[in-house]
Amino acid sequence: MTQTILNKRRKQLGITISALARMSGVPVATVNRILAEPGKVRFEHVAAVGQVLGVDFATAKKVPVAKVLHNRALEKAQYVAKVVQGTQGLEAAGVDSTGFQRLVTVATETLLSGNRRKLWDED
Repeated sequence: MTQTILNKRRKQLGITISALARMSGVPVATVNRILAEPGKVRFEHVAAVGQVLGVDFATAKKVPVAKVLHNRALEKAQYVAKVVQGTQGLEAAGVDSTGFQRLVTVATETLLSGNRRKLWDED
């Protein structure tokens, strides 16, 4: 069976179909159709899925897999650091900007070194 570019990229990134649907705002059934036969689905849906996977159909460019993974890890790490910062702020032990950046760096490295699915889990 021939894999589409998008399905191959999805597997390289380790993102589940349900996570891809959630992040792209496209229903799961439509994502499945896109991954099998993208020519039979509305372009807006294909473009939304492509954006999550780092494939830009407007410019015909693919963002390298490592960069997509790093960007997602950084995004998720910043989210986690903000939650930690908010929790510590409530306890009157807030994190300064240096501590916040260190938290983001460590969380990013941890996410990149672990199971890729954790990158795509809900925040």
